[in-house]
Amino acid sequence: MAIDCNRKLSEPSEKRLTESQSASLAIGVALLIVIATVSYMGFRTHRSFFHDDAYITLRYAQHWQAGIGPVWNQDERVEGYTSFLHLALLSLIQPSEDSPEPSARLISLIAYGGIWIFLLIYSWRRHRTRHLRLSQLLILLSTLATSFPIVAWTLGGLETTLYTLLVMCSIYLFADYSIRLNASRIFIVGLIFALAMMTRPEAAIFVVVSVLTCLLVTKSPKTTLLLILSVAVFYVPYFLWRWNYYGELLPNTYHAKLGTPMIKRLQDGFYYLHTYARSAPWLTLLAIACWLHTLIMQKSHRTTAWKYMTAICITGSLYIVWTGGDHMPAYRFWAPMTPLFAWLVAHPFMQDKNPNHRRPLWIMPTVLIVVSVFQFTSVDQSIVNARRPDPAGAVGKQVGRYLEANFPKGSLVATNSAGAVAFFAPSLRFIDMLGLNDKQIARRSEFPWLTHWQQFPGHAKGDGEYVLGRQPDVIILGPAEGTIADSANQSKTDLVWFLSDQELAQNQQFHQQYELQTVRINDTVLLTYYQRK
Repeated sequence: MAIDCNRKLSEPSEKRLTESQSASLAIGVALLIVIATVSYMGFRTHRSFFHDDAYITLRYAQHWQAGIGPVWNQDERVEGYTSFLHLALLSLIQPSEDSPEPSARLISLIAYGGIWIFLLIYSWRRHRTRHLRLSQLLILLSTLATSFPIVAWTLGGLETTLYTLLVMCSIYLFADYSIRLNASRIFIVGLIFALAMMTRPEAAIFVVVSVLTCLLVTKSPKTTLLLILSVAVFYVPYFLWRWNYYGELLPNTYHAKLGTPMIKRLQDGFYYLHTYARSAPWLTLLAIACWLHTLIMQKSHRTTAWKYMTAICITGSLYIVWTGGDHMPAYRFWAPMTPLFAWLVAHPFMQDKNPNHRRPLWIMPTVLIVVSVFQFTSVDQSIVNARRPDPAGAVGKQVGRYLEANFPKGSLVATNSAGAVAFFAPSLRFIDMLGLNDKQIARRSEFPWLTHWQQFPGHAKGDGEYVLGRQPDVIILGPAEGTIADSANQSKTDLVWFLSDQELAQNQQFHQQYELQTVRINDTVLLTYYQRK
């Protein structure tokens, strides 16, 4: 009789629990639909964005496919790209010469889909209860899937989304494995870390933090050495190949971007940080707030994984500040940090000791979705610029096609816009006057600061005398469509004008050897260039 009474008393409780689970599932599905909708609208907003620098990697892939090798110009082995893995994938899918953008976007779209899939698997494997699984999945997706830096660069043509996926996978898995590492887990994490380093070399800073964490947590030199070897076994063969092929320890892009004074670089870096922090959806501030909540209110949540993620976020952020940030739109350098900040946001909510007093599933994801919607109203210049075509790419495509059709094969062209102009003129050779694809300019150690545009990362260097010495058939000064050689341009802030341009404009031999040409390509583009007499 007592058993029957207890059973009757427990039945309403079980019924309420079942109803609660059903309601949670329904809310979870509804929120997933909202997240997908916001993400879709984000893609719609950025559908015209494709960055000019993506065409640099596409030109390397184009030459690799043709059997010339991963080079920018035939017989010139210069590593002017940053992401080998991205380049290798592009070379496999054979981008079209007429319309290469879908190929570059395909890789990023697959990576973006990989973010969704990984988070689903990660959340389900990490927690035992449906409540925690859904809660973590919704918090992470509402932060990552709706992030405009990730969405914009999924369409932007560069390796950013692929790198974000690899950074997220490697660091999330290491954070989970940190207290129970074994050989197979170390091998998996090491492989992903190596792929991340082959996508962007700065992933090495995350590897260093992970190695130090491994040594401090396990106190086992053997386990730490195994982690190092698991990264090295995949990365070292690639590194030795690129060293042998290009003859340089560091990519040419490193030398081209080096040279900005430290004070100026730090000023730019802090500006890059605080403008990002003040922009919707204010993820940096949310991550700091949640981190402080864990530090002050959740002693049991100050786990090894939390400490590791704290070190990763601080190290990654300091590195971005140290580099001076980035001139490209949509906060490209912060996109790979988004999953790391999102982890800190989700962490305080991943506690479920008493199932009868669970936090409502929908509160935090709803807050994150609401703040993500504010991205659509942002007037931040970096965000707004990613909602329209990149001028250098859009104009450069037309200029490149004109040059290809009107100049002999093998003609040498000097230009600052090394992306679309060069890609759409595949039979011509080019001098990259900013030095990303030119060893001589990239390694110029002493150079004057003459123009406003030199302050932007990767745009400081040039060498007018060297360019003139190579006797190019065509020289395009300033932007992709060119402009007139006038030394007074150095004081203009609204005109793209770099060091090589200024030095050429001041050189009398340039004016003696070259004559100004203008041609109307179409209703919107007037090409201005200098042709050798």
